[in-house]
Amino acid sequence: MKKHKFVIILIILFSILLVLLFGLLIYNKEPVIKNYNYANHYNDDKTLDVTIDLKNYNNNPIYCKFIIGKEESDWIKTNHKKCTYNIKTGDYIIKIKYNKDKVIEYKKKFNIDKVISIKINEKRKYVAVGGSFNINAAIDYVGDVDTSITYISSNPDIISINETGDIYANSDGKVTISAKTSNNLEDKFELTSTSLIRPRLLNNDKEIVGCNVYTKEQVDMLDDILNSEVEKAGPGTRAGVVAAATFLPMEFPYKIPYFYENGRLSDTERTVDGEGRWYHKGLYLGVDKQNEVKNVLSGPSSWGCSLMNWFSDGTRSPGEYYPNGFDCSGYVAWILKNGGLDPGDRGAGVTGIDDMTDLGELKYINYDLLHSGSVKPGDLIGWDGHIAVIAWITDTDIYVTESLLPGVVLDQYDISSPYSRFYYRYEYIIDMSNQYSGDGNYPNIWR
Repeated sequence: MKKHKFVIILIILFSILLVLLFGLLIYNKEPVIKNYNYANHYNDDKTLDVTIDLKNYNNNPIYCKFIIGKEESDWIKTNHKKCTYNIKTGDYIIKIKYNKDKVIEYKKKFNIDKVISIKINEKRKYVAVGGSFNINAAIDYVGDVDTSITYISSNPDIISINETGDIYANSDGKVTISAKTSNNLEDKFELTSTSLIRPRLLNNDKEIVGCNVYTKEQVDMLDDILNSEVEKAGPGTRAGVVAAATFLPMEFPYKIPYFYENGRLSDTERTVDGEGRWYHKGLYLGVDKQNEVKNVLSGPSSWGCSLMNWFSDGTRSPGEYYPNGFDCSGYVAWILKNGGLDPGDRGAGVTGIDDMTDLGELKYINYDLLHSGSVKPGDLIGWDGHIAVIAWITDTDIYVTESLLPGVVLDQYDISSPYSRFYYRYEYIIDMSNQYSGDGNYPNIWR
């Protein structure tokens, strides 16, 4: 019996010893990397956070260190057996420190090179038939990757696009333009090609717009084209006003005629709208626009339609009929209104009673002023009794859009010499800096 009890005790002691030995082996077992989890987004320095998931066999703290070449991180304490580091492409040594001073090394080749995104920087809603532009797509990528871009038009017969992103409008219609990366990332937009506008051109020899020649759908599209260009440039900015100022003389295929204003009973009171002035958003074309006019004298008559003139302007006689259009300040008021600035319906001149010249600082024109850098597109320009808009300016030329007896025009003047005709034609510039919310995104007026 005693021998039997002794055997049982030995078995128990041996079992306890086995458990202790097994526990010691487990305690000292090396941690194992179970998997690598990659973040969804790259860091600003084009690294990528990678989290190592570890399996450990005790509750002692674990530390990680990442080494690539001569670069190495500090020891990083794991959190819930996870260790995160911002890696780049290359061969790493990953050191794991456990049980206070024991270290094990793993080797891992990381490759995070990738095309991250693609963006089309030049997106438009409309392009004139016969017009072209470049969509300027750009990719963001990390490392050594295929950076090629494939451009696709859903209907090349309407709008085609070549391998460098140059778009060509061939006929009226709508297409989807796509830009794809080598790993099938894509950006796209819808583009409409239309003959309602023309490629931008400096040409004042245009036919006067006909009376009600556009359908409501066409007028709506023209309004949307204008609005989309102002929106892209920045409503209420200088660029927004430049977009509006260049639309009628450069993109609209017909000329808006000059019409001496009807209906101002005094310097401060207006009772008539749409007769030499159209202080609304959009183009005054078609019978639907005529219905927007509430107070008339001889109208309503949209642009190009016959309208009786009530006043003598030295050229046109009272009681005679002429195609309706803009007087000078009516045109400037329309530009500012459609460019996102609402200065009120003001006249030209220097009368001191809510005229265009009251909108900003009046500066008399001279050579030094024009070359000082202070004169910018969107400033007003004129002489007493006449007002216009500076649509563009360079070191050698200034472009002025205005409504005169020939109608709405955009003229180019040489300003390179103090003896240029320009300096004798205009008297002052109205600095509009206090009216605009900034410069905005100036359009390429020659596109």
